[in-house]
Parts: sequence; C-alpha cells; structure tokens
Amino acid sequence: MTEVNPRGGSQLDRIDSKLDQVLDRLTRMEERQDSHGGKIQAHDARLDEHASRLRDVEIAHAVSAATGQQGHQQLKGRWAAIGATALVILGSVGAFIGNTIIKLFHIGS
Repeated sequence: MTEVNPRGGSQLDRIDSKLDQVLDRLTRMEERQDSHGGKIQAHDARLDEHASRLRDVEIAHAVSAATGQQGHQQLKGRWAAIGATALVILGSVGAFIGNTIIKLFHIGS
C-alpha cells in the first residue's frame, strides 16, 4: 500500500524523516526556552538584589541628609552663642575703657 519512490524511499519514510526534523527542532526550541527561562530567573533575582541595595542606599542618603541638616542647625546655634558671648565681652571691654576714660577726665579736671 505504500508508494515507492525511487529517489527518496516511500512517502512514510519521508514523512518520518520530516517528523524527526520537526521533533529535533522542537527539542532544541524547548532547550533554548529552558535556558532563557533560567537566565530570566537569574536576572530577576539580580534585579531584586539591586532593588534591595538601592532601597538601602536611598534610606542611608535620607538619614545622612536629615543628620546633615540637624548638624547644620546645631552649628548655626553654636555660632549664635559664640556671637552673643563675643558681644557681651566687647560690651564689658567697652564699658571698662569708657569708665577709665571718664575717670581720667574727672581726675584731670
């Protein structure tokens, strides 16, 4: 019942060889798909790791920025205290010099 072809064998042989080729191609496609799936999972894991690191860096930056602002405010407060102390000292020195000059004029007159 099979037709015999003198160059390529029977139709069933040709169909069988074509099926083998298709199955080989499908097998290679599945292997590539599995390989790509593994790579995608590895990239997904790395992406999660990078997201976690980025989150940690953002938190550290926010804490650093808040601490820096707080330190800047403390530094401004310190300079204000130093300025006030300097004004008090200058006032005392001015008062002493003024009293000395007044006493010199009173003694001389």
